[in-house]
Amino acid sequence: MSAPMTVKGIDPNLASIPFRREVLVELRKSVGTRGPWIVLGVLGLVWLGVCAVALSTGTLGSFGELLTSFGVMTRIFVGVLAILLVTSEWGQRSVVTAFTLEPRRERVLLAKLTAAVIGAAVIFAGMLVLTSLIVAIRGASFADAADAIRGDGIRALFDVLMAFAIAIAILNTAGAMVTYLVVPEVIVPTVLLLGSIGTTAGEGTLFEKVAPWVYPREALSGIGQVAPDAQDWGQVLVCAVIWIGLPGLLGVYRVMTNEVK
Repeated sequence: MSAPMTVKGIDPNLASIPFRREVLVELRKSVGTRGPWIVLGVLGLVWLGVCAVALSTGTLGSFGELLTSFGVMTRIFVGVLAILLVTSEWGQRSVVTAFTLEPRRERVLLAKLTAAVIGAAVIFAGMLVLTSLIVAIRGASFADAADAIRGDGIRALFDVLMAFAIAIAILNTAGAMVTYLVVPEVIVPTVLLLGSIGTTAGEGTLFEKVAPWVYPREALSGIGQVAPDAQDWGQVLVCAVIWIGLPGLLGVYRVMTNEVK
């Protein structure tokens, strides 16, 4: 006769998984597959190209100009890494394991967001180091460093949050990447430019009126100035609501309510 089976229930007094550990797990996931390393490798090649041009060009501009040169391409890769951190698990259904180990989905989402922001901060710090070294070697000006760091830093944060929001809203790698890379940077300005055709002289075009509020590149251009005013910050806020807030709310709803199979 076999011994009776002992069934152990769930102990509600057990300590929960520390949030710091969840963030560390998500950081390991962000570089735990081949895809992110390919993205980082390509980014490294881009940085080498920018460094080669900056060191060999006849006249190097200021710190801000060089930092912007790094940032134009870097923000694409930062967004792609944030998207992969979210969608790779949903595409492979490994998110089932994550939600089994941590049933509180909001903590998983927050851990992923924290890991994405930390990763973006590390990459931005690398940009600052390379820019400072090249400017110092070439003897260029650091006069606009503070304004450039503020403007490019906020743009980097905006991009990673936008990519993350789009990723949790779509939960598909290809769809999220196309939306992140094409809709705000190609479709929106194209529609505004087409809508500006035929505007008579003296009238503000549709692009001039609307782009500073809905087109991220235009909306965030003012905060890199010496003294951005209230309208500059208001444009950033409205653009953030459109590209981060709305898809973010949709994404949170989908992640919290979708049945994972």
